[in-house]
This record gives sequence, structure tokens and C-alpha cells, in this order.
Amino acid sequence: MGGPSKFGGAKVIGMTSKQEMPPPGGYPKVKHARYLPNRGPSGAALWLGSAFVIGVGFYMTGQENLRRNADKLEKRAARLSLYPFLQAEEDLRYLEREKGMLKEEAELMQGKKGWVVGDTIWNRKGVWRPPTTGV
Repeated sequence: MGGPSKFGGAKVIGMTSKQEMPPPGGYPKVKHARYLPNRGPSGAALWLGSAFVIGVGFYMTGQENLRRNADKLEKRAARLSLYPFLQAEEDLRYLEREKGMLKEEAELMQGKKGWVVGDTIWNRKGVWRPPTTGV
């Protein structure tokens, strides 16, 4: 047997080494490029879509604000048209209360000499002040 080879094994006598060669015409090309499928819309499409959605939202908000303001204006006009009637009713209630208080004052002070019914102790002659009642 032959002596030891440099890899530690014994050489086989009568065996020659043969270089392995590529097939005729060469090996086929190796596909090394990655296949990345399309993963959704592009950045520009996302921006345009977002801008469109935001624009529609602002438009709808503006339309709702116009509708709400028209409703407020209608309600305000209705209240302003009713105010004179409500004020007239309150004035009637005030006059009835005032008449009742003057009647009660006349009954209470009937024996007092020099007492003028409806006269005030404060110097407010000729000055009318609105009643302190809430409407």
C-alpha cells in the first residue's frame, strides 16, 4: 500500500484523480433576482387618495355648517317674532300684580292719615323703571 496522504488517509494505488468539468454548453444561469410582488398602491396614490378624502370631509363639514347656521337663523327669527307677544303677556301679568299690590296696600293703610296709595318713599316721581321681573 502506499504511504499516507497529506489528508491522513492511504493512497489508493492505481486510481487517478479526474477533474470534474461543466457540461457542454455550460450550466444554466442561476436566477438570483428576488421576486417582490406589488404590495399595494404607490406613495403618490396614497397621498392623492388621502387628499381626496380630506377634501370631501372639509366640503361636507362646510355644508353641514351652512345648514346648521340656516337652522339657527330660522330659530332666531321665530324667537324675535314671538318676543312682542311674550312681552305683552308679561306686561299684563305685571299690571295685574301691581293692581293687586295697590289694592292690598289700600286695605292695610286705610286708617293712616296722609298716606297716598301707590306713592313711593324714594324720590322717583316722573321716572319710570322697568319691573324687576324675569321674562
